Amino acid sequence: MPCAPGRRVVPVTAAALLLPLALAAAPPAGAEDSTAAVRVAVTGGSYTASVGLVRTGPRTLFGGFYCAADGIGPTPLTALVDADDIYGLGGVRASWDATTQDYVVTEIHGDAADSTKKWNAYVNEKKITKGPCHTAIKGGDKVRWTLEAAAPAASGTGTAERPPRRRRER
Repeated sequence: MPCAPGRRVVPVTAAALLLPLALAAAPPAGAEDSTAAVRVAVTGGSYTASVGLVRTGPRTLFGGFYCAADGIGPTPLTALVDADDIYGLGGVRASWDATTQDYVVTEIHGDAADSTKKWNAYVNEKKITKGPCHTAIKGGDKVRWTLEAAAPAASGTGTAERPPRRRRER
């Protein structure tokens, strides 16, 4: 039987081939089937878009944290990032807020949030009250990201509202 001189055969076990896969961060069990087809829109800045259906699901975002509502569901932020990947919205940037343990969207298509305006997410025209990775969405939902005026910061110099005074009874 002919043999190629100088070649060595190195036995490789299946375990050695699977080790890199086992070390990779895997999503929680059940997350594989947790996708939804939603509509995504971006408004409020100089760029406005409304795209077709976007199939989205839980995933690791921006090279760091796993974004999934209740650990397994799609979110407004995964929908936005997937819409950008599919339809080219011009780029999405976000920063991790260690206090809330969630992302804050800082820029969409060059329209940046700052001290006077911020990106807010709406699901079916209702503003989300939790962070974008802690808010669940489902198939058929309409997700809208809008650049809006930021709420004014409390300055401490305004007047505090007092409760009404009670009349003394005699």
